[in-house]
Amino acid sequence: MNVAWFVTDSSMDSAFATAAEHLAACKQSLLTRWRESVRADSRLPDSRLTLSDRQLEDHLPDLIDTIIGALRGDRISSEQVRQNGAGHGSTRRAQGYLIAQAVWEFAMFRKLVRESVEQLIARLSPECVFAVLDTVLNLIDISELGSVERYVQEEQRERDAAREQLRRVDQQKDRFLAVLSHELRNPLASIRTAAHVLNGQHVTASGRQRALEIIDRQTRHQTRLIDDLLDLNRISQGRIELRLEPVDLRQAVKNVIDTYLPAIESKSISFRFDYPGREIMLLADSVRIEQIISNLLTNSLKFTDSGGSIELSLAAADGCAVLTVRDSGAGIEPSRLAGVFELFSQARTGKGGEGLGIGLWLARQLVEMHGGQIELTSGGQNQGTQVVVRLKSMSTMGKAGKRILLVEDDPDQRELLAMALAEIDAEVVGAKDGSEAIRIMKEREFDVCLLDLSLPDISGYELIGRLTDLHRDRPPVMIALTGYGRPEDAARVKAAGFQHHVVKPADINQLQRLIGES
Repeated sequence: MNVAWFVTDSSMDSAFATAAEHLAACKQSLLTRWRESVRADSRLPDSRLTLSDRQLEDHLPDLIDTIIGALRGDRISSEQVRQNGAGHGSTRRAQGYLIAQAVWEFAMFRKLVRESVEQLIARLSPECVFAVLDTVLNLIDISELGSVERYVQEEQRERDAAREQLRRVDQQKDRFLAVLSHELRNPLASIRTAAHVLNGQHVTASGRQRALEIIDRQTRHQTRLIDDLLDLNRISQGRIELRLEPVDLRQAVKNVIDTYLPAIESKSISFRFDYPGREIMLLADSVRIEQIISNLLTNSLKFTDSGGSIELSLAAADGCAVLTVRDSGAGIEPSRLAGVFELFSQARTGKGGEGLGIGLWLARQLVEMHGGQIELTSGGQNQGTQVVVRLKSMSTMGKAGKRILLVEDDPDQRELLAMALAEIDAEVVGAKDGSEAIRIMKEREFDVCLLDLSLPDISGYELIGRLTDLHRDRPPVMIALTGYGRPEDAARVKAAGFQHHVVKPADINQLQRLIGES
């Protein structure tokens, strides 16, 4: 028997209403099936495994509600649907999805929604079902289009920013090489001329002494310049290790001042050093601390004209040692202050020349390696500068005493890391894989979890979610240990919920500092 379907406006309205109620009734089961499919699909990024149900669904619950509203006759703005989809594209990109993976998620969602609507074929005419599907899939397409557009726009902006950064770096490189040539040739010219004077037949005793002093000073300048260039390379490659020991910051400053006094006096600069009557002790690398002070003093000396002033002061405040370096030199325009610590940045100009743009960058790197802070202020051009360095004093650097769960499948690494962390009085409990870590975490709380991301039984990206769920009221600080150190790897680690990203082989000083500050 053939059945003829007669579709009218009223029957179509009724069909849309029926479809709306059907989707409303199966919304939760639809989302559950979609989440299960996504988590089981290995073509999608591992970061999906660390997301909560709400994070994974993102805007899909709202999209389903929008579809239901449209079927019920609500006036739906296509632009709003597109904007909601745009938010999804931005979120998925931050979570480490490739654009094809985000599109694949939409395809899985579209398939499940289609199957759900097609269940109405027994209750509605084919024409009505097709009309419902057309409306539903059109809204999903609009949302997906918004997601893809936003993803592409942000990726393009990032590429443009990277291209602009490369252009600026190339300009800085050219300027740096030009200044480097100048900085290398000037001392060599002085040394060569002094050597000529020394070889002369009519040189006086005082002239000989003066030539030797010039050779000594210019040689030390050359040595310092080369040391800075070598340190730049070492820090960039993460090859500098601090040798921590008790250091009296007051004495370290005095050591540097003794080296620079002849140069200060030769420029007739007024100099002052204020310091407390007691020691200010740091747990630090004495060589690097003096290097920080030297770089700051060199910077002030270079850009302060004859007759100007330089002041150094030391103080203890809020458990920190505070070193302040002030000068009356060239100063820095407000618009250039933001980039003053960037590599190869030359923010000040004066009769002393531009400089290589290494000193302040290097000082900041070394200060931060010690867990300290550095800031620079200036009233503007010809208004001088002030640099303030804050370093934790030994009075506030008691042992960490933290409880640490160390999840590492390599037994040697596990043992050695535990030994290194024992130096800061940490109580370390080791786990060889994710399953053991979960069992241990169920029995007790920890202050810090160090997770190797490549475990034999479970990814560290999935493990962090499971461990965090066990102690939601007091979650531990999560530190990822990984052999991947690219910027995108760090972003993926942060998106997964880790507070810190440590690249293997781990810098023990950095690791101890992170744990002590947690």
